[in-house]
Amino acid sequence: MPLEDCDADVDLAVSLAYGSIKLAAPIYFGDMSFGALSGIPNIALAKAADLTETLAGTGEGGLHPEVRKCKRITVQWASARFGVDLSTLSAGMAVVIKIGQGAKPGIGGHLPSTKVTDIISATRKIPVGTHALSPAPHHDIYSIEDLEQRIWALKEATGKPVFVKVGATNYVAYVACGIARMGADGMILDGFGAGTGASPLVVKDNVGLPIEVALPVVDEALRRECLRDGFSVIAGGRVSCSADAAKLILLGADAVVLGTAALIAMGCIACGMCHTGKCPALLTNAAAYTTHETLSLDWATSRLVNFVKGFSEGLKILVSGLGFKSVKDIVGRKDLLKFNEALTYSKKGVGY
Repeated sequence: MPLEDCDADVDLAVSLAYGSIKLAAPIYFGDMSFGALSGIPNIALAKAADLTETLAGTGEGGLHPEVRKCKRITVQWASARFGVDLSTLSAGMAVVIKIGQGAKPGIGGHLPSTKVTDIISATRKIPVGTHALSPAPHHDIYSIEDLEQRIWALKEATGKPVFVKVGATNYVAYVACGIARMGADGMILDGFGAGTGASPLVVKDNVGLPIEVALPVVDEALRRECLRDGFSVIAGGRVSCSADAAKLILLGADAVVLGTAALIAMGCIACGMCHTGKCPALLTNAAAYTTHETLSLDWATSRLVNFVKGFSEGLKILVSGLGFKSVKDIVGRKDLLKFNEALTYSKKGVGY
């Protein structure tokens, strides 16, 4: 369909967490911590989410003081609990219990010692120059019943909806159903190839499932168990453009994660130096109280806002081209996709 024939009047608004969170577009900026990023990018992501009425994850390790002032953020409750207290957990629109991530499922978090500077030490409450290591499991969550207890404790303490973040692995459909049954308001499903600032290459390159494989199985399982209505599925893993987003929504996502793509919008050149603290684009360099060389906050925020606008326009064109007026109408419409038989999920051992 020629672009001039596409109806731009497409509604991209979505509701998450049983209607408690409203987004103008189905976009979630991925969880990137203050420490993994240098501070200014964290603020830019949060401000851009406020300006575009989307949502920004903040990653583990507490909040930058300026990020705390923003409204459209989620606060992560990860296994090490670095920098987390009740006031921090209550600062966002939702709490995210991080069980795993797509880049390294089964492995805990790691912020290299070179990036644990004075300000990160103060935020995370750990000594300067030490590795910030998060254990692989939550040592108070060893069963689905333990997860239920933590979900409801966080809901009661904060009054906010709770999401659970997991990596895409075999039998993740059963995990998703358990998360929904235990009272969570949604899940973040992170696929193979998702971004990370510090992960062993052997894990990053070989562990986990592509999001296109795991997502439809999760969506079908939740629907079969009558758990899908109101329960939100946010999906990520190498989402870089509106076409990627449209495909994931058709496969069953309510919203998509933009992580590395958001960094590229702010100038990332993908040089692979995130873990060193010497980022030439000033995105993942070691955070400091004062520095002569910093990213421009206004520039980074405007770049992100422009990115969201362009991304949204592309998504509108695709939704309109499919003959729909609302992005909500295409969630889970796998019949509108042509599957590559060589990549069909039923052949990958993850069927439900």
